[in-house]
Amino acid sequence: MNRVRQPPKFSRRLANGAGIAASALLLTPFWLPAVEPQLLPVATEWRFRVFGPESPPLAADWRDAEFNDAAWSAGLSGFSNVGGEATYLFGANLAAACFRGRFTLEEPTAVQWLILRVDYVSGFVAYLNGREIARRGVEGDPPAFDAVATPHDRNATEEVNVSEHRDVLVAGTNVLAIQLHGDAVPATQLVLVAELCANFQRGPFVQNVSTQACHILWRTPVPATTVVEYGESPALGQIYSDTTPTTNHVARLTELAADTDWYYRVRSAADDEEAVSPVYRFRTLRTAGDVSFAVFGDSGSGWLSQYDVASYLATAAVDLVLHTGDLAYPALTRALVDTRCLSVYAPQMRGMPFFFTPGNHDLYTSDLLATYLETFRMPTNSATGTPHFYSFDHGDAHFVSLFVPTVANFAGMAPYALRPGSAQLQWLTNDLAATTRPWRIVLLHCPLFSSAAHRWDDYDGNGVYDRLELQEWLLPVLSQYGVQVVFSGHDHCYERLAPTNGIHCFVTGGGGYTLYGLAQRDELSQRFEVRFHHLVASIKGDSLQVQAVDRYGVIFDEAAIPRVSPPHLRASLRTPQTLCLNWNAAPGFRYDLETAASWAGPFASLDHPALPITATNYQAVFELDLSVFSEAPPARFFRVSVRPPPSP
Repeated sequence: MNRVRQPPKFSRRLANGAGIAASALLLTPFWLPAVEPQLLPVATEWRFRVFGPESPPLAADWRDAEFNDAAWSAGLSGFSNVGGEATYLFGANLAAACFRGRFTLEEPTAVQWLILRVDYVSGFVAYLNGREIARRGVEGDPPAFDAVATPHDRNATEEVNVSEHRDVLVAGTNVLAIQLHGDAVPATQLVLVAELCANFQRGPFVQNVSTQACHILWRTPVPATTVVEYGESPALGQIYSDTTPTTNHVARLTELAADTDWYYRVRSAADDEEAVSPVYRFRTLRTAGDVSFAVFGDSGSGWLSQYDVASYLATAAVDLVLHTGDLAYPALTRALVDTRCLSVYAPQMRGMPFFFTPGNHDLYTSDLLATYLETFRMPTNSATGTPHFYSFDHGDAHFVSLFVPTVANFAGMAPYALRPGSAQLQWLTNDLAATTRPWRIVLLHCPLFSSAAHRWDDYDGNGVYDRLELQEWLLPVLSQYGVQVVFSGHDHCYERLAPTNGIHCFVTGGGGYTLYGLAQRDELSQRFEVRFHHLVASIKGDSLQVQAVDRYGVIFDEAAIPRVSPPHLRASLRTPQTLCLNWNAAPGFRYDLETAASWAGPFASLDHPALPITATNYQAVFELDLSVFSEAPPARFFRVSVRPPPSP
């Protein structure tokens, strides 16, 4: 039965323009003015009006904060008349469009730097409380509504430092107004994705949180110092400082107590100006115990579907978030990484660790994975010393992120690729063999099993379906070392598959981009849904519960996964005279084989010198050969009995 989760605590349409409900604790010490960096983020509601060549012009005061725009249309940013953004601009023969976004400020003097991030087609003029602050590709003072702009491509986002106009900010309501023009009349395209940021155009956000350390990242429009104040209470008390001027700030906090709330704020100073963030909170990972996490992927569309999923993801009461890849479409570039990823999840990422794995669209750029590697701070691996693939521990769980954007031979990626005999596969074997955590969770982009379009992929062109190759390469290792769950994306759908060798596979590629339908149902498929969604998983003792939550908060599927799968007994003839029995096993459990002449019993322990047997590690199977002494032996029935390890 479908259930609806509680809606977000805060509406997506907040008075201050926050696009997604915040999950990090915001505290501002009274003695130091601070402002939330996202004044007008993506997914904020704007008022807008479109114009054709014959439309009557607006009164000049439409740019002013006091203008009454109640009769205008409303929509979430971004905007486009050709699709591909959250709000569609309806109308034929459009020449221009006007937009008004509101935000509130309590203390305008807290704004030291002001940044306009804008993706546009083809030209625009931006006004803050009636004053022009930026212009691209269009002339006129003000431009006529049928003015033609210089062509400008989509997905070529600019960050414009408009700090010189911060004096026009007021306490209370402020308005950013933008007049957008096409490169012809009528316009072939009108596209606007705009954000207004205070002090920091990116972050601050946490990365690579562990039991004892954490990275904090942010970006400033000018080279400035890097300072983090932090502590176990909002009073802070400790400090990280680097006086080397930079625009990309990375602070690594160490010697933190595990499983503890830590509070922090960041500060950057340049030219006698200092920007300060509010105080946020994150929690270090724990060394043992129960674990909760969310999983989603294939998200970076910039569509309303992505924002809907993000809103409910922000309400998930979890310790961390896993992303199965494809952070931005059509590719993860420097121009799109903010508007289609970081800005969308910013309120969560201020205090919630996100762990990413690369997807194929994250490599579809001229510099391959450069944007991913320079933007995020993931753990590194011991094989290549890089974050292409990695693992980390939290509580009773060991998490592994594999580098499988596809099995295609991406230029320059050979040292990191997953192949038989590869450094990654050998690292995976060693990593799983070394962990002592009872739960083992694997994350990768490409699914091992799928019923959707990527079922037929053969990216390396060798005539073998990619899923079959991945099964051949990975299943023996994952089975041998007791992996219970594999999460993947790539196919834009939800799918839960029956366990194979104790491994439960999920496809969760419904984070916001185009959905895929059923291509051919896999024989292991148990539930297939064409829905935008995220997953919420909770480990409690020897059970893992997974819930699939759609874009409207409906829980549409649930599954319970045991830590140790019951033994599955198989029989085959090794020779005409030898019967081979095998079953899966887990360390510490004692296994015995019982036999009977009838399925109803009575069963008795089989007299065999190898039995009973206690497993010392995870094994795909125990094998036991039994001799058949006659050409027509009587029917025999077998079953495995199992005794759990003694309590400590």
